[in-house]
Amino acid sequence: MIKHFVLANVLLLVTFGCLAQEVLINEPPGVAGLMEQWVRTNRANAQVEGWRVQLVSSTDRTRVEAEKVRFLRLYPDVPADWVHEKPYYKLRAGAFHTRLEAAAFLQTLHDDFPGAYPARDRNIHPRDFIPR
Repeated sequence: MIKHFVLANVLLLVTFGCLAQEVLINEPPGVAGLMEQWVRTNRANAQVEGWRVQLVSSTDRTRVEAEKVRFLRLYPDVPADWVHEKPYYKLRAGAFHTRLEAAAFLQTLHDDFPGAYPARDRNIHPRDFIPR
């Protein structure tokens, strides 16, 4: 019984002793400036890598724009936009963290866009990601 009491007191002292300690970090003056610059840059250019579903790819911009209108009529809650990578215009929809998430969304629109496939995108703004 006394052993348990002593052990409990020792554990309490060690636990509270650890909580009362402070950590002091001495950083060179340049480090704080670099960290602030890094934060500003990433806030201004917040782009992350993820996945989208590529719906259409064509050299005909009017066709891609028409497909965008059709897609947004069918799926109004999913963002879609086209990009121009010469000579092709590519219509992409959604924004997903993983290929698996993009593939799951792809299953819902397989009948409407049979040639669609998951495509990696390195320029997705974090606010574009579709909530799970």
